[in-house]
Amino acid sequence: MTRQFTLDEANQLLHELREHLTRLRSLQDQARKKYEEMRDIREVGYRKDGNLIMLSDYQLAKKEFDGVVSDANQLLAIINQLGCRVTDVEMGLVDFPAEIEGQPVYLCWRMDEESVKYYHGLEEGYAGRKPIPNEGLDKGLGS
Repeated sequence: MTRQFTLDEANQLLHELREHLTRLRSLQDQARKKYEEMRDIREVGYRKDGNLIMLSDYQLAKKEFDGVVSDANQLLAIINQLGCRVTDVEMGLVDFPAEIEGQPVYLCWRMDEESVKYYHGLEEGYAGRKPIPNEGLDKGLGS
């Protein structure tokens, strides 16, 4: 069963989530740079035997890339264990399963926002964000 968040529960996680998302952004940037480095090494070319000319450099970059990706995946797993999900690392978007007026929704938070103020339906995503209605808080969210 998926954890259902109240607004207070979601807001209590924001400090921790900001730290995780900041680290995730850094890891994403590192992974992007390592991937570009690997691409550049491949573009140098191959020997007649089919091996990369800069094989040892490529292997080192690949090992570093794999380590960064592993760190990012571990951090995402930690966030998922909290019961919420990261939907966009770059924007710092996190969804929290919840219920408003008996309907399943996601509370939607962006890391530059001071608190959770929006929600969207399960199929709508970020583009469908709406302000959380006060009456919705009384009928399921604020409890």
